[in-house]
Amino acid sequence: MTPPGFLDLPDAGPQAARVTLLPLPFEGTVSFGGGTAAAPAAILAASAQVELWDDEQEVDLAALAYHWAAPVPPAADEAAGAYLARVEAAARPLHRDGGLVIGVGGEHSLTPPLVAAATAAHDGADLTVVQLDAHADLRDEYAGTPHSHACAMRRLVERGARLIAIGIRSAAADEAAFRRHCPRLETFAAASLARDAGAEARLLELLATLTGRVYLTIDIDAFETHLCPGTGTPQPGGLAWWQALRYLACLLRPQPGRVLIGADLVEVVPQPTTQVNEFVAARLLAKVIAYAAAAP
Repeated sequence: MTPPGFLDLPDAGPQAARVTLLPLPFEGTVSFGGGTAAAPAAILAASAQVELWDDEQEVDLAALAYHWAAPVPPAADEAAGAYLARVEAAARPLHRDGGLVIGVGGEHSLTPPLVAAATAAHDGADLTVVQLDAHADLRDEYAGTPHSHACAMRRLVERGARLIAIGIRSAAADEAAFRRHCPRLETFAAASLARDAGAEARLLELLATLTGRVYLTIDIDAFETHLCPGTGTPQPGGLAWWQALRYLACLLRPQPGRVLIGADLVEVVPQPTTQVNEFVAARLLAKVIAYAAAAP
């Protein structure tokens, strides 16, 4: 008997799925708290407790078809670069059937290969990456590797992507300097969004009018720490739940001229004494899917 899949629903298989989730149990470059490798399995288990009716969007999540793909585990002593190349190779064929592909991490170093896989299947307009995160992730290298979770957004910008970073509240001096001199990068810091209604209005307008190809990456530490107490490097002063969902709804509701080519959720760390981390992550994935599926 096939075990239940995402949201405790039958797995539709790769060809029939409208939403494919790719579990990536990787924590090869973590620099503080570990445990992200356990996240995909914990998120899948927690998703069984998520209600299938999205009251906000009036979307029945059970009406969609899902596929929880085979995980891509790292080999013993495998270098980060080699593993991430395998992630890209595993993700590429998942885009061929036209559904939404969501990477479920794992650490944030997974985003560049997932974006590469998504863009390989979508030629045409320029790419905008929308990043919800506590950290800038703009270092050129960290702990001796350019493949670190702390370098993920730098790699994407270097490849020509436009980046809209939301919720940032931690950056090194070199990251701040790179940000100031990069015309393709716009940051909406958590402090500005909390204190300046004008900043939030500008962000909402930007997200509402965004066109072309869009990739969404969510580091769970973008949220306030009570929503992700187990993440690797928690940062106080994060986004509130409904605040973040305002931004996601504005970005993800279908609009002419805009296509969501992929998404990921990373840096969740399950804890032995609470299910907050994995349930918030599962609920967040359900909200992303509900917004993307809702009628304009």
